[in-house]
Amino acid sequence: MNLLYAPWRAKYFSFGSTKRASVNKDCPFCSKFVPNEDAAKVLILKRFEHCCAMLNQYPYSAGHLLIIPYKHVSDISLLEKQERSELFEATNICSITLEKLFNCDGINIGINKGKASGGSVQEHVHVHILPRYIGDTNFLAALANTKPISFDINDVYSKMLEHFDNLSLK
Repeated sequence: MNLLYAPWRAKYFSFGSTKRASVNKDCPFCSKFVPNEDAAKVLILKRFEHCCAMLNQYPYSAGHLLIIPYKHVSDISLLEKQERSELFEATNICSITLEKLFNCDGINIGINKGKASGGSVQEHVHVHILPRYIGDTNFLAALANTKPISFDINDVYSKMLEHFDNLSLK
């Protein structure tokens, strides 16, 4: 086995680091959790005890969901066990619901963690759930970093809402 020793790369990691993102009062997610906020205005499909399911405002595909804990933390390890458990139960039930609603060929589920992950909101952990189809190319920019969107997000929200109203984690 050939090894390339690259000590200059050590700056990219550190063992035992406890550095965490601080609370961001301008968080794009926290600002939508106001109790009396119009759910349709902020695209929230379902509120659970510790998290909510909302449509992504900048979707890769129709039905692109975000499952977001109400607690503003940068990592799932900073959630209490009950919060983490609900986050993944909500991810599970929402994934099943998306498969039925969109008759998709697959589902992407992911969490972007840290600056290098490419996530745009690193300070507030969240789960992405995306319906996927054989032959889709929605992750690729078509021209000049432009992404084609072939649906009205408010129309998708309205159609999904009746199915999410009845969701229960119990």
